[in-house]
Amino acid sequence: MKDLKTIALAGAALLFAGVFTPIISVPIVGQMNYFQNGKGDGIFILILAGVAAALALFGQVRHVLWPGAASLALLAFTFIRFQQGMAEMRAQMETDLADNPFKGLAEAAIGAVQLQWGWAVLVIGGAMTTYAGAAAFLRNRRGNE
Repeated sequence: MKDLKTIALAGAALLFAGVFTPIISVPIVGQMNYFQNGKGDGIFILILAGVAAALALFGQVRHVLWPGAASLALLAFTFIRFQQGMAEMRAQMETDLADNPFKGLAEAAIGAVQLQWGWAVLVIGGAMTTYAGAAAFLRNRRGNE
């Protein structure tokens, strides 16, 4: 069980650190992280990482499953919302800039928006935390049967 506790704590640490890593780069604006100076959804990930770490430290590794799964769900929601926003922006640009000579410049700017390596840190942290909780839950369940 100690190995799962270590995995849960490492996953929580990655979630915590991942909130401050770049997740999107935008031309002119630069890189953005999930925390966004306390205005982003990263605050929820920080809370979930803290809950997961506390549960693991107090020996409740099987319950780490819930904050881990919630963090993955929140990351998936944010990723889907970002992709939808980009698609809407591209469609809006096609409509609004149909005859505009600067359309190519706008297309280049939108095309330059990129996902960054912070997503990987966050997803790996969420996956490790979820795995540790699920494995501990299954071990505990098998032990009680």
